[in-house]
Amino acid sequence: MHFLINSSFQNILVDMRNTGLIIAVLILVVTYTLAPKAMSQSAPADTPSDYFNRFNTFTQRNLNEASALVCLQKLASNEKAIQSLRSLIHNSYAQVVINRSFSPGTDSAVIRERMQVRNFNKNLLIKIMEDTSKVLTHTINPLFLYSKTEDAANDNAKLASLTEQFIQEELSDADIYSNRAGRYGLMIYGKINSIPDLKPLSGKLFQNLYNHLEKGQIPALETSDRFKAEERAWFRYLFAYANYIQSEKESDSNKKKAYLKKAFDYSPDLADINRKSAYFYDMHLMLEKEKDSFQEDYLAFLTDHASGHDDLLSILLQITLQQPEYKSKLKSAYVNAKGNEASFGKYWMENVNRNAKMAPPISLSMLDKSKFSSKAGTGKWLLVDFWGTWCGPCRAEHPDMQKFYDSTIKTNTDKITFLTIACRDTEEKVTSYMTEKQFSFPVAMSDNQIEKTYKVAGYPIKLLVTPEGKYLIVPFGADWISFVKHYADL
Repeated sequence: MHFLINSSFQNILVDMRNTGLIIAVLILVVTYTLAPKAMSQSAPADTPSDYFNRFNTFTQRNLNEASALVCLQKLASNEKAIQSLRSLIHNSYAQVVINRSFSPGTDSAVIRERMQVRNFNKNLLIKIMEDTSKVLTHTINPLFLYSKTEDAANDNAKLASLTEQFIQEELSDADIYSNRAGRYGLMIYGKINSIPDLKPLSGKLFQNLYNHLEKGQIPALETSDRFKAEERAWFRYLFAYANYIQSEKESDSNKKKAYLKKAFDYSPDLADINRKSAYFYDMHLMLEKEKDSFQEDYLAFLTDHASGHDDLLSILLQITLQQPEYKSKLKSAYVNAKGNEASFGKYWMENVNRNAKMAPPISLSMLDKSKFSSKAGTGKWLLVDFWGTWCGPCRAEHPDMQKFYDSTIKTNTDKITFLTIACRDTEEKVTSYMTEKQFSFPVAMSDNQIEKTYKVAGYPIKLLVTPEGKYLIVPFGADWISFVKHYADL
C-alpha cells in the first residue's frame, strides 16, 4: 500500500485569483480548492485547510478518532468547504480505508503498521456514518458501502444486499460524480462479477453505471470553467474504462472491437489530459495502476486482427495528436496506406490544424521595449508560455526552458518563434529575476487581457500556435519539450 500522489500536482496550477480560486498543496501533496475570501475571514487556527491537514494527521499518523471526527464535522458545516470535504474523503481518506495490495518485498513491520492504520480507519468510517450531519454521511456513503463489500468478501448474501443498497442509494440519483459513486460502483462490480451466483446482479449494477456514464458525457468546452472541465474529464475516463471492461468479457470479435472503439474514443483527449487530477485517483483505485488511456488497446486489437491500413492510420493519427512521440509510427502507417512519404508533412499539418483552434492575435511590449506581434511569426510555429515570478512551478522549469531556447529555438529560427508572457507581475520584478538568474529567453509583459483572451486558468501553461494560426494547449504535466519538438519537427 502506498499513497497516490498525482505527479501533475507537483507543478500544480497556482494562485488562480482571477477565477476566485486558490490551489494549495497540502499533506501528501493532496490538493483542494477554497474561496480565498472564506479563508481570509476564518480564524487563523480554524481554517478549512487546518481541518483538512489535521484530519490527515489524525487518520494516518497520530491516530485519534474523536479529533478526526471534529475535523470532518467542521468541514461539513461550512458550505464553502464542501469541495474540500469531497476531495479529502474520496482522494485522500479513501486510500487508507480501501484494501490495497502491498508491493512485493514490503517490510513486515511496514505492513503491520499500515494494517493498523487501515483497521483504525475502517472503524472510524462506521463512526462517521453515525454522525448527525446529513452532508457528511451523504458525502461518505458510497465509500462506506464499498468498504462494507470488502468486509463481506466471502458472504454472497451480504454482497448482494450491499450491492442492491448501493444501486438504490447511489444510482437512483442522477449525480454519480460529486461523491464518486461511479468510481465505487465500478469497484463493487469488480468484486462481484466473478461470483457465478451474483452474475445477474453484477450485470444490473454495470448496466446502471454504464447508462449514467453515457448520459453524463459533456461536449468539448469552449469556456474556462475549471470545474466543468474536470467533470468532463472524469465522465470520459470512467466511460472509457466501462467500455474497456465490456471488451475484456466479450468473445465476439465484432462486439469486442465496438467496445474497444468506444474506449478509444472516450479516452482522455488533450483537454482531459490537462485535467488529469479529475480522474487520477479513480484510475489508481479502480485499476491499481497507471493507465492513462485505452487507445493502445484498440490499436493492438486492430494490429492483431490485420485491419486495413486506413483503419490503422486513422487510429494512429488520433493517438499521435495527443502523444506526438508516436509520430514515427504514424509516418510508417501513412506510407503503408498511401505509398508516398513525401506528402506526410502536409497530411500531418492538415490534421493538426483541423483539431486546433483559431489563435487570437498577440501584440505586446517586450521587456527590452521592442514590440511583439504574432503576425510577425506567420509561416512559423509559435510557442507561448504564460508565467509569473510569483509562480513556483514556473520558476522551476526555467533552467530547462533556457536550455531549450539556446539549443533548439535559436537554431531553428526559420521554423519557430518563442514568446514568454509574464502575467500579474511588474516589469521591475521580472527584470530583476531575469538578471539574477541570467536567463535570456524572450519575455513580454502581459497587458492583463491576453491571458483572458486565451482563457488561461493557471500557470504555467503553454500554447503551440501553428504556422497557419491555429493553436493547441500543450498538455499540463507532459514533457513539453518533447511534445513541441515532435509536433513542429524540430
